Amino acid sequence: MSKLTGLLLFFFSLMACSSEKQTKKDDKPASNDTLVRPDVKQVAGTGRIEPEAGITDLASEGGGLITRVYIKEGELIKKDMPLIQLDNIVQSAQVEEASARLNTQQQQLQQDRVKIEEARNNLQQSEIDYDRTKRLVEKKAETQQQLDNARTDLENKRLAVKNAEAALRLTEKKVFEYGTQVITARATQGKTIIRAPQNGRLLEVSARIGASITPGQRYAQLAPEGRLTALCEIDELFADDIKIGQPAFIRYKGYPDTVSKGSVLYTAPYLKKKSLFSDEVGTKEDRRVREVRILLDNQELLINRQVECVISIK
Repeated sequence: MSKLTGLLLFFFSLMACSSEKQTKKDDKPASNDTLVRPDVKQVAGTGRIEPEAGITDLASEGGGLITRVYIKEGELIKKDMPLIQLDNIVQSAQVEEASARLNTQQQQLQQDRVKIEEARNNLQQSEIDYDRTKRLVEKKAETQQQLDNARTDLENKRLAVKNAEAALRLTEKKVFEYGTQVITARATQGKTIIRAPQNGRLLEVSARIGASITPGQRYAQLAPEGRLTALCEIDELFADDIKIGQPAFIRYKGYPDTVSKGSVLYTAPYLKKKSLFSDEVGTKEDRRVREVRILLDNQELLINRQVECVISIK
């Protein structure tokens, strides 16, 4: 075999090996970078204990200086019971001023009614006098001048009645206006006593005697009366698996023991950023979660306690 033939055989042998390696390399399956959903029977999420209606911040409708606090933290309250009282000196002065104006006009109203009654009586007497004078003139017992005087007096008495009626209507209008002012002033005065909007338990009371409060400022936090639940966040990977009625159990974060069983009561119709129950600001904010509310069998748990919610999805 010549040297040229040997070189050609060696070259083709290298080409075949290279082609075989490339074929084996190409036969490897393509990598898949998409997120693979694990097959699980339970889904866990972080949550907290709260009433079914959530926790309500109580804010003042008006502003002023707090002069009295009727409540304390942990107390059970009933709707419309007084919670705090604000300084009402200005409001009380407004009520007194409006009441004084109303009283003056009510007295004037009584006087106007007496005047209109007198004016009508005078008119009635003037009509009688005129008719009598007219008959006497016809009998030549009185002069025409006396009849003219009687007619003038009659017209004056009629005008007096009209003026008295107009004065009465004006006074009645003022009585109505000042009465409305009194009602408004008393309503404003009543707002200085802030009352409970509903039944529940006070979790926090920040109102202090001597402190000032502005309209819309929170002065207490209320857990409304109702069933106790766990509000949990479930990762978006398992969000579609959560259904109302699924069984669940609750345990304190970091502890293995179950503190309550329950069932899914509510599932949010949308996803939101995971931040509600995270102790670390900004932790996994790129992940989205579904809010789920679980009705608890154990109604004695501490409100606002952070828990872990485990839901059976299969």
